[in-house]
Formats: sequence, structure tokens, C-alpha cells
Amino acid sequence: MSSVNASAPARGALDRFFKITERGSTLGREIRGGLVTFLAMSYILVLNPLILGTVPDGTGQMLGGGTDGPNLAMIASATALIAGIMSILMGAIANFPLALAAGLGLNAVVAFSIAGIPNVTWADAMGLIVIEGIIILILV
Repeated sequence: MSSVNASAPARGALDRFFKITERGSTLGREIRGGLVTFLAMSYILVLNPLILGTVPDGTGQMLGGGTDGPNLAMIASATALIAGIMSILMGAIANFPLALAAGLGLNAVVAFSIAGIPNVTWADAMGLIVIEGIIILILV
């Protein structure tokens, strides 16, 4: 008689690290959930540049620099990069299956309220968002 439990599934490094089986899931289920989450969140890659990239700040500058038009590709790339990095960090460091991306409500406030104040630059507006995020982090 072998001391190895024949009914126990083989656990790979990914399963052990993320405790997939322990949490009652499977690798296939997690991959499908990640794909659905990505598809549900991808709207931000289109809407974030349309909201932030088409409004000049209080000095007339567009996000990404310049006054001659929006740089939507740069804003979309930055949105995707940051969402990807933050989602990977949430999984790898916090070991929690949660995807993170920019939220639309705050983007609209920044674009249409804060950045439009005379003499307020995009850097000023984004700095306020960093301060707000730190305050929320401390409160939570």
C-alpha cells in the first residue's frame, strides 16, 4: 500500500503559489475568469483616452503635452500598462485574484472639473489624484 493519496490531484507550482485547489477552484476556471474579467474591463482602454485626452487643462495643454490635438494612443497605452502592472502585482504580491484599472467616475471629475480650472495643469490635477489615493489608502 502506497502512502501517497491516489485521489489527490497533482499540484503544480502555479497551483501551490496561488492556492487554487485550496480555494476550491481549478486552473482552467481561473483562466476563464481572467479572460472574462479582461473583456469586461477593456472598455476603459477606449473610454479613458476619450475622456482624459480630449480636454485641455487650464493652460490649454492636452494630456501628453502639446496644444495641437489629443494623444489618444499614448493615453490608451499608459492605461493598459498601469492596469496590467497593478493587476499582476495584486496577484503576485497580495495573492488575490483582483484586477485593477482606472475608474471612469474619477476620470470625468478630473477632466471636466479640476483640469479646466484656470492655470491648473494636468500634472496638478494628477497630483491631486495621487494625494486622494494616499488618503483613501490610509483610511482603508
